[in-house]
Amino acid sequence: MTNEFTGSVAVVTGGAKGIGRAIALALAQDGADLIIVGRDRAALDDTAAQAQALGRRAIGVAADITVPAEVARISEAIQGEFGGRVDMIVTAAGRRDHYNKSVDELDVAEFDLVMQGNVNGTLLPIREVLPFMKASRRGKVVAISGVFGLKGQPKHAGGCASKWAVEGLVRVLALELGPFNINVNAVCPGYVEGPRSAEGMARAAALRGMDAQALRAELEGAAALRRLSTAEDVANAVCFLASERARNITGRDLIVDGGWMQ
Repeated sequence: MTNEFTGSVAVVTGGAKGIGRAIALALAQDGADLIIVGRDRAALDDTAAQAQALGRRAIGVAADITVPAEVARISEAIQGEFGGRVDMIVTAAGRRDHYNKSVDELDVAEFDLVMQGNVNGTLLPIREVLPFMKASRRGKVVAISGVFGLKGQPKHAGGCASKWAVEGLVRVLALELGPFNINVNAVCPGYVEGPRSAEGMARAAALRGMDAQALRAELEGAAALRRLSTAEDVANAVCFLASERARNITGRDLIVDGGWMQ
């Protein structure tokens, strides 16, 4: 615990579960007050309570991040609960591409859901906080992208296309917001331990006619460090990019994958 974010206000989308929850609590441990955005009210309240137990102010905002009218609740919370102050936003919410279909088999409606969840779900919350950050002439934006935003992967057209779009968005925002002293970067996880990745791994293994543990061993063996990442590994990368230690880094990717991308 460093308390380097004491007095800061952080917005974390997808902050009630999984990687987003780990990020929210890591920021709280380092002193940040929180606006946690998600759709599951019970999970939001639980994560907020965990942050409050650390001595932080924390509120949950129930919203679908792909619906502009609901995303507006973020700015309402910033204005109403924190007097218009926001120092950082981390967009950890998104939609996974578990369809495992080649492009010629892909259902366009399924593809659109992934694109909306990852692209609009990144763009809309960031756009909602920009008036506050521009007014204060400071801020940190960290988008959770992924290694599939840096390389192609068969049967993951929606996941790859949407994450490549997030990468493009990060670079455009870095150029647009640099004059306002706002840093914009991406964290790109590989395979991350957790229930959702375990479910996805089980589905992928079944499609390949193999045991899930065998697939896991294959993935671990493909990484230089011979291990998968944890949500805490991703959270640590986010805390670095959200800190003043990264004050002169913008428009960049921080890959957290155990050395899989070589």
